[in-house]
Amino acid sequence: MKLLSKQHLLQIESHLPATLDRVLDAPGLGKFKEMIRSYVLSGGKRIRPQLAVWTYLQCVLKSDRGNLPRAISSSLPQALLDMGAGWELFHAFLLVHDDIIDSADTRRERPSLHKQLASLDSNCPRFGVNMGIVAGDLLFSAALRLWHEIDVEPDAYKQLLRLFSRVACTTGFGQAIDICQSHLPLDLVEEETLLLEYHWKTAAYTFEGPMLSGAILAGLNEGARQAISKFALSIGQAYQLQNDLIDLSTQCTEGSDLVQGKRTITLIRHRKTLGPTARRLLDSRLTLIGQRTSDGRLEPDLLESAESLRRELLDAGVTIPTQALIDHLLLDARRAISDISLPAELSTGLTELLGGLQSQYFTPVEVASII
Repeated sequence: MKLLSKQHLLQIESHLPATLDRVLDAPGLGKFKEMIRSYVLSGGKRIRPQLAVWTYLQCVLKSDRGNLPRAISSSLPQALLDMGAGWELFHAFLLVHDDIIDSADTRRERPSLHKQLASLDSNCPRFGVNMGIVAGDLLFSAALRLWHEIDVEPDAYKQLLRLFSRVACTTGFGQAIDICQSHLPLDLVEEETLLLEYHWKTAAYTFEGPMLSGAILAGLNEGARQAISKFALSIGQAYQLQNDLIDLSTQCTEGSDLVQGKRTITLIRHRKTLGPTARRLLDSRLTLIGQRTSDGRLEPDLLESAESLRRELLDAGVTIPTQALIDHLLLDARRAISDISLPAELSTGLTELLGGLQSQYFTPVEVASII
């Protein structure tokens, strides 16, 4: 997903390494620092910085939507770039800890960071995990430092700190729900709880936080920010649901939702349509697939069982109710755009953004392209 001009994307990409050098500047880190730096800079689509910058630019567009003010077309404000970098470092922190929690070996077609860090001590797994936890903590601390050092007016500064604190906290709640739900008996998993997880773990920090931060920096009023929040949360929950469908439409690997035991709305809704015998059979198959060897690996025959179940679920049409829920959330997003509090230019921009997402991402799972 590319929302910005090449010039503005280059400004984000050039600002990020300089920011990392500044916030990770400490004696004795050596190779450890370089691995963290490389991890953040290698790959990634900078969705969150893009959304922050895009929202800010939409808010400061001239009423005729002809051109950006000259000062903004040539160079993005330092505070805006710092804010975008803060969201990216927060995202990197979550990925590092996510891979440890999921025992994931790869990220962006490279070894996950804790796997890379194990090489600093003869590929010792425990050392890699321990250093991965510390690396994630450092990335979170670096993001927090950026937010505290951002140079803006006092009122905007207070609002931005409150926003980041809220989003960081709710993201943690969402992660906790995700882990807890995966260990609950399926009978106790509620759709409302999963939707709350999608809100907290994905929608808040991927869409709402970045978009609201751009709006705050641009001086948008409270009513307009509430409309942006409704839009972003609807899009964010739909985004996670679409991720679930994309995962289900892809051949199973050790990282797939079914294999990891993740409770998704698609799976829970399907289960509720089954009779008692079919439910027990599904539950036993999911339990069997979730079994691991002593080193945490999945036996090949269990991976084959997961793939067989995945195909059966698709044949049963389990994606249809989820796609209907996605459509409902996208309709909520469109309703938010019509809020009279939004400036006309921003409303037009959000309409274009929604249209782009619907054509590029929110497509049938067979042809969906990952952002």
